[in-house]
Order: sequence, then C-alpha cells, then structure tokens
Amino acid sequence: MNRGTIYALLGNLRFAQLRLASVALIIMMLATLADVSLRYLFNSPIHGTYEFVEAMMTVFVFNGMSTAFLQRRNIVIDLIDSFAPRVVVAALIRMSDVLTVVTVAMFAYAMIKPALQSYAYGEVKLELQVPIWWFWAVALIGIAGAILCAIGALIAPPPKSPHDKEPV
Repeated sequence: MNRGTIYALLGNLRFAQLRLASVALIIMMLATLADVSLRYLFNSPIHGTYEFVEAMMTVFVFNGMSTAFLQRRNIVIDLIDSFAPRVVVAALIRMSDVLTVVTVAMFAYAMIKPALQSYAYGEVKLELQVPIWWFWAVALIGIAGAILCAIGALIAPPPKSPHDKEPV
C-alpha cells in the first residue's frame, strides 16, 4: 500500500469522524434548545438532557479532532515562517506533526486506566443509568482515529508553501 492510498483511506476516516461530530453537535444543540424551551414555557424540562448532552460532547470532541490533525489545521503561531528558509519551516512542521502524534497518544494511554476502572466498577450515569464505560469507549475509538490521522499528516508530503497546511 503506498502513501497516497493510505492518505486517501485516512481522508475517508477523517470525513466519517467529521460527519459523526457534526451530527453530535446538531443533536446537542437541539436537545439543549428543547430542554430550555420546555423548562421556561411549561416548567417541564427533559429528564436526562444534561447527561445526554454530555454524551454527545464526548462524540463531538473526540471525533472532531481528526480533521484538524490530518489537514494540519491546528492552531499555529507562525512568527518565523515568513522569513525562515523553506527547509526550516518544513522541519518545524514535521516536528509539530511528531509532537502531535506523541501528545495525542499520551492522552489515549492516560485514558485507558480510568476506562477499564469504570468498566470494572460498573459505574453508571446518575439519571440515565447508562454505563460510563460507553463514554470511554466512544472517546477511545475517536482518539484512535485522531491518532491515525495525526500519523497520516506525519507521513504526508510537506506543504508546498509555509502558508499551505494541506499536503501536496
């Protein structure tokens, strides 16, 4: 499998995760709107909305990162990009890609133990009685996709110019 094929597959993963994150965001907004409206109009809030929105936030955050990583759309302070040689800028971009992979992998590693403990203890959400390990599973699957996309940015060719973020 060549680099272009891998990058195309990661692009499909990124797109799927972005769509999932978008749907979660829309559901969060609609649930919040419905809950607040029912609370103020009829003094009858929706039971479990807070925990439901919390679940959608997990889906949104951990699946939304892939696009930023694969397309190199992270927040960047490019003070020296305008005057540094292209080789230096490309090296800084590569260093950033490596640090991204390492940092996100460390976050994923740190998430494993609490996820396993939540599963072992049988913890559930207070109102909805949903097992908390489901949240951890969604987060770990999402961050695994983010790690793959961060690795995809690392193996992709460097940008054409310092201000281009997507690979050539």
